[in-house]
Amino acid sequence: MKFPVGTVAGHYKAAVAENPERDIVRFDNQKLNWTLREFDRYSSAFAFGLLEQGYRKGDSLVMYADQTASAEQLVAQMGAIKAGVKVVTFVEDTEEALDNALKATNATGLIFSPDAQVSENQTRANIVQKLMPELSTMYLGDELAVR
Repeated sequence: MKFPVGTVAGHYKAAVAENPERDIVRFDNQKLNWTLREFDRYSSAFAFGLLEQGYRKGDSLVMYADQTASAEQLVAQMGAIKAGVKVVTFVEDTEEALDNALKATNATGLIFSPDAQVSENQTRANIVQKLMPELSTMYLGDELAVR
C-alpha cells in the first residue's frame, strides 16, 4: 500500500523507513513491546484483512472494545486508517446506545470485547446478541447481514 505524504499513514511509513527497529509502544497490561516495523506489520495485516473483506474507503467500523485489549485496538485503528475506513469508538454499555451508534454511523462492521462485564450477570456479548439474534445460528466465517 502506498500512502500520500502528509497523511497519518504517510508519516508513519516514513518513520518506519527511517528507523524500523525503534521501540514505539509498550502495552504493560498485555506485556507487549513493539518496534515501528512490528506495529507496521500488524496494522498493515489488519488493513489488508479489511480490504479483503470488502471494506471500502469511507466505510465505518464501530469499536466497542475493552481497555484490556489496547494492543488490538491500536492495531485496528491504524489498520483502518491505512485502509481508509473510519473508526468510531463506543463505550456506553446499553443496548439502545449501541443500536443508535451502529445506525447513526451506518457501520459496516463492529469490533467488540465479548467478555467485558457490563453488569453482574451481563457481558457485552449479551448486548450484541440482543441486537443481532442471528448470531446464535451462525457458524464461524458466515457473513452477517443485519438491518
